[in-house]
Amino acid sequence: MNHREDLEIKLQKVKLAMQEVIEDIYITDQEKRSIIYKLIDFKEEIISKSIELNIELEAA
Repeated sequence: MNHREDLEIKLQKVKLAMQEVIEDIYITDQEKRSIIYKLIDFKEEIISKSIELNIELEAA
């Protein structure tokens, strides 16, 4: 697996995790916001790393 594939997989996992959090009826809105903010930070790190490596991500 190359860097591009690895970053795209991580980005897709973040997107899926965000959707799961949004749809989870058992956690409070405050908990959802906290988790989503952490996932957004992780997503930004992935995108930043792709820019650093000069990799264009399809899923971004």
